[in-house]
Amino acid sequence: AAVSAWVANEGAKITVSASESEVKAATVALQGVQREAAGGQRTTVDVLNSQADLIQAKARLIGALRDRVIASYTLLSATGHLDVKTLSLNTPDYLPEVHYHQVRDAWHGLRTPSGQ
Repeated sequence: AAVSAWVANEGAKITVSASESEVKAATVALQGVQREAAGGQRTTVDVLNSQADLIQAKARLIGALRDRVIASYTLLSATGHLDVKTLSLNTPDYLPEVHYHQVRDAWHGLRTPSGQ
């Protein structure tokens, strides 16, 4: 599982890099089409198509970033490092024994762990 997660994480890094390059290229292409349209060599439809290409490239970048985050967490999970301390979360550790003693005599739904 760890090897598979590592490969997925590395692939996601490459995909993000490629998507960022695609967004840069689509931005430059849009600027060129807009200048050509201002000079009368392109139509409004060409500009709109170029804008649509840029939007699609940005959407693919967002998807690649999402996949990268998921791959990172999957790698952490596969290596056993997906926990409160590694992620530096500001939450108390869950201790099953303490929680059990807090709720062992509580009826379901009638009292919270803090005794209310």
